[in-house]
Amino acid sequence: MIVTAVRDRLRARLGRADADRGGVAVTVGLLIGSGVLLGMMALVVDVGLLYVERGQLQNGADAAAVAAARACALDPAECTGPDGETVDALAGRYADGNANDGQATAEVCGRGGGLATCGDTPVDCLRAAPAAGPYVEVRTGTRRDGDETLLPPVFAQAVLGGYRGAEVRACARATWGGPVRADTLALALPFCDWERLTSSGTVFPAAPGPVPVRPGTTGTCTAAGAGFRWLDADDDCRVVRSVNQETAGATDDPDCGDALEDALGRSVLVPVVDPPTGGGGDAFTVRGFAAFVVTGFTFGDRTEGTGCGDGVEPCVRGHLTEQLLPGGGAIGGPDLGARVVALVG
Repeated sequence: MIVTAVRDRLRARLGRADADRGGVAVTVGLLIGSGVLLGMMALVVDVGLLYVERGQLQNGADAAAVAAARACALDPAECTGPDGETVDALAGRYADGNANDGQATAEVCGRGGGLATCGDTPVDCLRAAPAAGPYVEVRTGTRRDGDETLLPPVFAQAVLGGYRGAEVRACARATWGGPVRADTLALALPFCDWERLTSSGTVFPAAPGPVPVRPGTTGTCTAAGAGFRWLDADDDCRVVRSVNQETAGATDDPDCGDALEDALGRSVLVPVVDPPTGGGGDAFTVRGFAAFVVTGFTFGDRTEGTGCGDGVEPCVRGHLTEQLLPGGGAIGGPDLGARVVALVG
């Protein structure tokens, strides 16, 4: 009895399935004929392509803005790359490199470095342009073969008739300037020395030569008082300081020969300081940060690199230069040669 009942139920179900055959085909035909399915495909595929295109263009704008800002940071007067590449060519290269098809438009404008002034734009950056200071703005857009700037549709044209595609754009801004905080060698340079060695920031790299390292403090840059000052630091001879922060001078010359030897032949950050108020005391105020290339030093009977000679010891030999800090950082300090780049919109 049980087997018979199960068999009868199966036959009933199979009979109904035969009656429903072709129902799916009819439903699909109705959806296509009414345009519902095409509309869904246009929404999913074409809108998805717009989203992907926008992401590629934004990545290109971000990369191009940072690259252009780096060029401006190293060449504030002309904003050219290390091989003389113009900022427009540089931005175009990064915009193309971030597009899956290797093609994108790129327009560059900004403030400073001889950049063209920015006008009205079809797409806004994420934030307003900085009220002051230099910045570079890069606007990217879709480009196809034959300089076509519309992203062609896949399904939307079948739904909208004369629809030929959409113009997709993106925008990014980056700025450059002196860092407001930095990890530096615990060797401070008086601001008046920085002015003297760089002709008030107009000569980079500054002429190489020995710079004496003297104990105590000074309020002037006289021949007897000029030179580096050691700051109170840990055993690694490094300090982390911020602009306008007071920092104590070392009471004794620290044993920083190894730290200086590690720095030979390369640029290191040093704090540039103002003397204590009234020229006394042992607390300096950090004005900003500079980049110093160490080529040698002499401390007692230890001489490394080119040394100093001329009876100037202890001393560090080298020159001030311009340097772009890796990894970016917060901008807010004066431009003393060490610079950071940051996206701002």
